[in-house]
Amino acid sequence: MRLTDTPLNLQVQAPIVAAQRRRILTVGLPTLWFLALLGMVSAWATAGGRRSLSAFWRDLPSFDPLPLAAGLGVITLALLTHHALHPRLARRRMRTLMGPPSEDGRDPGPVPMRYRLDGAGLTQTAPDLASFVPWPRIRGLAEDRDHLFLMVEIGDVPIVLPKAQLGAEVVADIRSWVHACAGRPAPAPPPAEPVTGPEAVRATMRLTVEERVPIILRALENPLARRARLIATAAWFVGLSLLYPALLAMLWAIDPYRVPLADTLPLFAEMVATDFWKPSAIVAAVIGLVLAVHPRARRWFAGAAAHDLDAEAPAGEARIVIDGAGIVTAQDGAHARLGWNLFHGYERVGDLVILSMRWNDVLPVPLRIFKPEARTRFEALAERHLPMETRAR
Repeated sequence: MRLTDTPLNLQVQAPIVAAQRRRILTVGLPTLWFLALLGMVSAWATAGGRRSLSAFWRDLPSFDPLPLAAGLGVITLALLTHHALHPRLARRRMRTLMGPPSEDGRDPGPVPMRYRLDGAGLTQTAPDLASFVPWPRIRGLAEDRDHLFLMVEIGDVPIVLPKAQLGAEVVADIRSWVHACAGRPAPAPPPAEPVTGPEAVRATMRLTVEERVPIILRALENPLARRARLIATAAWFVGLSLLYPALLAMLWAIDPYRVPLADTLPLFAEMVATDFWKPSAIVAAVIGLVLAVHPRARRWFAGAAAHDLDAEAPAGEARIVIDGAGIVTAQDGAHARLGWNLFHGYERVGDLVILSMRWNDVLPVPLRIFKPEARTRFEALAERHLPMETRAR
């Protein structure tokens, strides 16, 4: 399986995605119904001169409710469809933010992983990867229909396990282990940390809020995200440009004093050349302004998200050791050995080095944590084992 797959990231964002889905019906539906009813009343009030409350009650028996009911039905059906499709749309957005499966856009395929739960904690092994998380750093277990999620305090993301590849008996064993041991002192000693040589570069680190920002921007500016923004821009332009003629058509449909359709169609055809281009020009100007300020807005969003991640990160610093075999990280009893073949490149953003893993995850290493000699050795190791990446900004 892919180690950093969409279900994992969706589980992390589950509270936000659920709140967005609820607002479709709790905010969006009442708002659009109110606007439709307001448009109906406005059309009645402006048709044939000034209106009064007594005139409203007089005209009410002659009101044709079918166009209004049809309009409200279309609005309701559209929002209910959006509500039903929201999980799939959220999944698509998450895949977009994850970016292409690799730098050349090709999926590297499944990554074989082995998991072991014992008295010490959780051990994961894969080609060029060996990691361990003790029971005190595992908060518990979450599930959806197809996956188990081991909620760990190290690394900011849970560990995802597909139920279909485990079998019912193994799933039951995992539930039992987590229920008995998660968040408690481990009944067995942890495995020894990976051995590193005396020539290795050693340091301790904790990312600052400012160092988290370029990592978030990296996801927001990947090629798939840029293409999705262009498609969304075109869709907004077309949709908003058609809003004015659609609103006029709706108001005509619910107007009890509307002119016949045969007389209305020539007027609409004439308005295409005389009036409809004006809203399109305004929409184009607004979208251009949004595109101009969007980079600054992305940076603001990245800054806000970085503050949230920093507040949720475990206290204390992590130890990092770099040598010719790879990188070892350790914090609060958890540790991992990452071989150089696990990475496909690195990127420099100021004094932050972002090491890119094969499954779209990254390991950020701030150069400020090293003394001058150690910094030179780390940069030499990175250049020796990995190609340098460049991205369009």
